[in-house]
Parts: sequence; structure tokens; C-alpha cells
Amino acid sequence: MNPDRTPSPAQRGVLDRRTLLRAGGGLLVAASLSGCGFFDTEPEGAATTGGAKGKEAPALKKLADAGKLPKVADRLPGTPLKVTPLEKTGVYGGTWNSAMITQEDVMWLRYSMGYEPLVAWAPAWQGMTKTKMLPNVCEKYEVKGGGKEFVFTLRKGLKWSDGEPVTTDDFAFAFTEYNVDPDLHQDGVYGLWLSRSGRPARFEVVDQHTVRYVYEEPKPGFLEEIAGTSGVVMLLPAHYLGQFHPKHGRNAEALAKKAGLASWIDYMPLRADCWANPDLPTLNAWVARNEVGKGSSLVAERNPYYWKVDPDGSQLPYIDKVVVENIQDVEVEVLKVTNGDLDMQLTHFGTIRNKPVIARNRQKGGYRLIEVKSALANTMIIGFNQTHPDARKRRLFANKDFRIGLSHAIDRQKIIDTIYGGQGVPWQCGPAEGDELYDRELGSQYTEYSAARANEYLDKAGFTRRNGDGTRLTKDGDPLSFTVLVVSDQPDQVDALDLIRTDWQKVGVKANIQRLAETLYWERVEAGESEGATWQGSSFDVRTGEGGNHYYLPSNPRGSSRFGGQWAKWYTRGGKAGERPPARVREQLELFDRMRLTFDPSQALGLAKQILEITKEEFYYIGISTPPAEYGIVRNNVHNVPEEFSAAVAHQAPGPSNPSTYFISGRV
Repeated sequence: MNPDRTPSPAQRGVLDRRTLLRAGGGLLVAASLSGCGFFDTEPEGAATTGGAKGKEAPALKKLADAGKLPKVADRLPGTPLKVTPLEKTGVYGGTWNSAMITQEDVMWLRYSMGYEPLVAWAPAWQGMTKTKMLPNVCEKYEVKGGGKEFVFTLRKGLKWSDGEPVTTDDFAFAFTEYNVDPDLHQDGVYGLWLSRSGRPARFEVVDQHTVRYVYEEPKPGFLEEIAGTSGVVMLLPAHYLGQFHPKHGRNAEALAKKAGLASWIDYMPLRADCWANPDLPTLNAWVARNEVGKGSSLVAERNPYYWKVDPDGSQLPYIDKVVVENIQDVEVEVLKVTNGDLDMQLTHFGTIRNKPVIARNRQKGGYRLIEVKSALANTMIIGFNQTHPDARKRRLFANKDFRIGLSHAIDRQKIIDTIYGGQGVPWQCGPAEGDELYDRELGSQYTEYSAARANEYLDKAGFTRRNGDGTRLTKDGDPLSFTVLVVSDQPDQVDALDLIRTDWQKVGVKANIQRLAETLYWERVEAGESEGATWQGSSFDVRTGEGGNHYYLPSNPRGSSRFGGQWAKWYTRGGKAGERPPARVREQLELFDRMRLTFDPSQALGLAKQILEITKEEFYYIGISTPPAEYGIVRNNVHNVPEEFSAAVAHQAPGPSNPSTYFISGRV
């Protein structure tokens, strides 16, 4: 799924979430584990599992003893965050060897090394309304005024990776000069920072360590987005980034032009990205030493000012260094996994097609498989454009009986057995079992494979006449046919459509399959030109009102464009563009607005269920099946890595599991 939100200025050279899901022709394993690989020697202190390790990494202690670095007590904040490891306290040393697919695979860097939000999700994901949210960078936080006001208190003595103190000025710079700066956001400020009036939240410095954000009405999802949206920036090092902003640095434009860019507007987002700019001070456990894409690997070394400790009071992280190799394709990644070259890896390779070879080589490679619960709701959905510019096609696709007939005609079990290794069950586009919005009726309706029922509904839709080859005819006497668009590098969906096309032919419906590059696919779909189009289904986002909600109602002109783009334009532009939806759809959008203003999670969940009841009635998408299980790998000598993750985008695994507590000990 392409992100439907842009929290910060566009990151140049960053793959979106949907691209990662496509990598390797399979499902993205969007969770993460930890790992280490082959070592010539044991990590320092590997013979022990506890107190003898000291209060800091040996290499940092040497620097501190030589006066080249402050003592560890002076590098830590007054109240460091104490983290209890999953299994046991670890030992210092070693390298975590990982991989990324081309330099654009930045999400893996963010999730594995860069998850340090103000407030963070608890390690175990239980859904957005049930998972606990914990202070992380901030020492404490408060929600006041029924969700209108959010107060954050910094840890006293917290320092950036260059040793400079973190102050409320860093909050102010991130908000005023970055998040709501109109020059940086010429296409509009991201909605997280705005009240419904369109005015930015009121940002205030309360005291030396405390700030607050005040909205005109409750802001549901504010904390959830901070904890779970990669790209939401709450703190930026003003002492460093000020030079690149003309309000603070008189040479900002000159610096941008020296870097070969048109203006500071283009340069600032690059300078504020720690993977594109290794000079940027960060709060991460490991600090990049080179720009991503420069060299064969991105190398990150421990942050001497990292602000977390283990139960013994020893400074984290345990692992000295992370090396993320830049490789060009998934086939190479699979080879590296099976050879034991990668210590912990979750992305790209974890598909049904690759699982036999990955499982077969576990002993040789010295690794184990980790279960990753899919974040997807469906392997493939097919949307028919009910706001198509051609009136006749619009009437066809808006005919619910027509869509129901096509759904009953699909042999889903054959697709599951042939393409997905027998994993999954027939399912429509609806939250899967285990989701807080799971609805068995929504997911299972019209999934029975029955030519008789398919013919019944297609006849009911008015297509009773056929020509000589058995193809149904429209009222105008034309063959009942349409074209379905599919992204060409989605091999599972291409293969599934070939099977579906045959199923539809058996009941007298002709489908043409058109494979397109993703860029052209979106050009056609967003322009409202598609007749049918495929994608993968995602879950409904109760708290933020963003993410995958466009699968369930026309809330987003891009995401909803497969079935109701003109309705979504009407909704998002206050009725000044697009097309007014039918009454029942308008009722659904009104419920959606209420949900987005409801701060109480249980009440919001109740409204979400009402929204999905209308989704069930409207039947926007034809779905195929629940997704297969996903998986990752971790080397056997890597510890404190959970045996199970969730691939929920909001959870951003492995970040919440505190990779700084992963450690290497013993041989594989």
C-alpha cells in the first residue's frame, strides 16, 4: 500500500511502504528481529551474561579513561530509560550484519535502528486500541482537555549523539521550522499538525524541559501517529539544522546551491534525514557513519550518548556496530540468508515461494525462523470503478448483483493452493481474525465458489442474454467485458488473475488483464480511467483515521480511486469537487468524521464497527484470501529477539522490541 499520508517533507530516494510489500514478488515481512553473523572472535565479555560487563562498552570506557569522551555518568541523562531485556542481560560487542534491497530501502533502517519516538508502543502488538503506549524519549507525557492538549516532559540531561543537550528549542524548531513551515509544505501541511479549521496546533514551551501542543478540538490518533508513523518528527537538533534554514542561517541558500540543489527547501529534508546525512545528530542507538548509497554498505556505530540502560544500569546498546549491505535483488538476499551471512533479517525474502529453501538451509546457515503476523487483510482485492466517466460502465460497476456474481464465480481455494502454498482461507476485504474489528460475516460473504450462484446473481443483474460463444450481453447487445489493471511486478496477483479470468469465462463474463508498471498503473487509476484494478487489502485504522481506511470507505482520493475516486474527492474537498456519493455512503463518511473526533478508544471502536457494517452492505471490493504467514530469520547466537512479531505498519517492528538489547553470545 502506498502511504496516503506525508508527515514530513518528501524524502528523496525513499521507497514507500507499498514498494517494500512488492519486493521479491511476495509479501513484505514488515517486522524485524536482531542478529549477528560469523565472527573471528567472540564478542567482548561473551563468556558471561551479566554484571561483569561493566557500565559501558569497553571501547567507550577506554575513550572516557583517556579523557577523549565524558564519563558514562555524564553522558547519560539524569533518568535514563531502564529497559528489561526479553531473555536476560547481555554482553557488549559484535556486529549485526543485515541487508537492504538497493539504497532506497530506508524503511528497514528506520524500523531496525531508527525507532526512537517520544512515546513508543509496547513490544507486543495487540491492536491500536489495546497496545500500551510508553514514554520513550520523553520522561513522561499527559493528555488534557479530553484530548485537546498534549504535554511532554524531556529527560533532564538528555543529549544528542554529538554530546549537545536536547532542549525545548529542538521541539520548537521541529514544529515551527519544519512541520508547519509553509515553504517546506507548499502542497499543504500534514493533517497531524492541524486543527479541523486548518490552523496549526498551538505550540508552547511550558518550562525548560516541558512543551505542549494544543488543538481546537480533540485530536484522536495524535499519540498513535507519534508512536507509529515513520516520518513524524517531534525533535530536531536546532543547533545543527539551523544553518540550513534561512530564518536561522544566513548562508542557507548558499549551502543548498553548493550541494547542487535549487534552494534550502530541497536541501533541508536531506539534512534532516540521518540516513542521507551522517552528520545529523540523532537519538538512535547506532549512528550512521556514511550516507546510504555511498559504498557497498551502510555502517552504523554505537551512540556514546545513548540514553537507555539495562537493569544493571549498563548503557545500551550491547551490539557495537550494524552493517547493512546494499544488495540489488531478493535472489541475492535469499542466498545470503541461506549461507548464514545475515544475522537478523525480516524484509523481502519472506515469501511462500522462498520458504522451502529458507527452511531447508536452517542448520547450514545457523539461523532460526521467526513468525511474523501479516498486517494485510487480503492477498488481492479487485475494485470496480463506480465513478467511471462513462455512464454505461459506471452503471455496470455500481450493480452490486454483478459484483456478487463475479465473487461467487471465483475458485478461491484453487488460488490459495496454487499460488499461496495452501495457506489462508477465502476472504473478502475485511479485518482478519485476531483484529479488533474482525467480522466473520464481512469477510466470508459471497466467497462460496458456486457457478450456480454466480449465474443467479448475474441473471439478476440483468445479463440474461448470451451470444454464440456463451458470453453474456449487455442491454445494448455488447459482450459483457471489462479490463482489469494489475501491477506487472506483482507476480502473485498476475497469476491469480489468470485463474480468475478463466472462472469468469465459465459464467459468461469476459475479462481482459492489462499488466502495467506501477507508475502507469497509478496514473490510470488516479485519473479515474480504470474499469477494474487490483491491489492488496489492509486493515482499518481506528485511531488515526489514516492508513488503510480507504479500503472500507471513500476517504482518500488516491487510495479509494479503484472504486470511488470521485466520491473521495467530494469528501476531502468539502463538496467543491468530485461527485456527491449515494446517501448510505454519505452516512458512512459522517460516521468516519465522528470517529476521527472521538478521543475515547472504546467509543471510536464502536463507531468503526458501524462504518464497517456499511462496508459490508456496499461491498466495494472483491477479495481473494487471508494472507499466508510471514517470517524472518535470526542467527542462533543472537539473543533477546522475540519469537513473534506483528507486521502492522503502525507497530514498526522490530523497533518496539528494543533492538538495543539484542546481543551476541556463543557460537551458532
